[in-house]
Amino acid sequence: MRKAINYILIILLAAGCFTACKSESKPTQTKDKEFISLAYVSLSMMKMHTMEPQEVAPALDKYRWDGISDIALIGGIYMTGKDGSIITQWNKDEWPEVFEGEDYLGRPINEKRKREHLCSKEVIDEVVKYFNQKGMKLWLSQTAAGWLTGGSLGVVLEDEALTKAYAPKLKAFAKQFKCIGVDFEWEFPPNELQAKGYRLLMKEVKNLGMKVSVCAIRPTAGKEYLDQCIEPEANINGHAGQFMKWEEIINEEMADYINVMQYLGYNAANKELDVAIKGQKMAEWETIYPNEFTANRKVKMLSGVGYYSFLMPEYRKEGKKGGKNIQYLYDTYGKEALENKVVDGHAIWSTTDVREIVKMAKKNGWSGVFTWLVSHDVTTDVEDKYSRQKALAEEVEKIWSEEGN
Repeated sequence: MRKAINYILIILLAAGCFTACKSESKPTQTKDKEFISLAYVSLSMMKMHTMEPQEVAPALDKYRWDGISDIALIGGIYMTGKDGSIITQWNKDEWPEVFEGEDYLGRPINEKRKREHLCSKEVIDEVVKYFNQKGMKLWLSQTAAGWLTGGSLGVVLEDEALTKAYAPKLKAFAKQFKCIGVDFEWEFPPNELQAKGYRLLMKEVKNLGMKVSVCAIRPTAGKEYLDQCIEPEANINGHAGQFMKWEEIINEEMADYINVMQYLGYNAANKELDVAIKGQKMAEWETIYPNEFTANRKVKMLSGVGYYSFLMPEYRKEGKKGGKNIQYLYDTYGKEALENKVVDGHAIWSTTDVREIVKMAKKNGWSGVFTWLVSHDVTTDVEDKYSRQKALAEEVEKIWSEEGN
């Protein structure tokens, strides 16, 4: 009798262990959110091309990832070959020649350098595993050589046959890394032909069953702001995004989301970043495309939040550079950079500002927020009260709670 009882106990313990082990290895499943909180993760900026697989999780653990539903992987994963191929670190034998040419400022395009920043498959697998275990949905970002500079992607987009042949390769590659969608991160095609090919690629990818998001900065009819991203010396003849044709993208439902990359909002009168100016920038989209902020929307709009500084124009004369991330400012200036909205000419969002932007997004019917970049925020060894991501997460999680998530 005792033997029989012991045998049963062994079986029950084994079954329990199997169930526990199985549940441990299974990624957390997250219910679809109505209000999206997306974060871009740049593998190249985090220098993951220099890492071994076992170094990935510790590197990511330095940052706060709460309050995020979706992750867009960008940089260091793949590049587009001018023959319509997918270039990765592990298929070097198949790489086509780099595109030779100049960018929109007349500088040589350096696709070779970007190839040197491609990560190993093992490292990418670890990144995917890390976010999958947090229950986050993954997107793969499609980039070009640079703003107003297509490079090899531009060659593909100017050829309809190449574009159509490239789309299924892009989908297959995205699926390989468990991505639900492709994020078209190139804001400014430089001419009508490349823009037409870009829209065709969006349509082809969506028709293949992938979700599609498209990055934007301003609608074509929008006004200029001091913190515009294109350098004045670029001497563009017209609006930088003049070839995007947002009406066509929206009306034909080529995209599921438009990610409005107006990360900042500089107020020249009070010399700081201003949530009201941020609202004015999004109001341009609301005015031109009012249906996209109602239940009848064809495309959902997300509003960007930047964890980096805007350098005031008067400080640029001293040779300083802007766009410094929060951690850099903290390392350079100490707690002053965490407690003040302006430090040595660098205007930054406060944690209160970040909270207000999230609240404004919900109130105004925007479909969510996204960040550039979590790795620009302070690391986890800095107190939570100074973290912009922690502030964003707390507000987003309140919204999710109200939604029943």
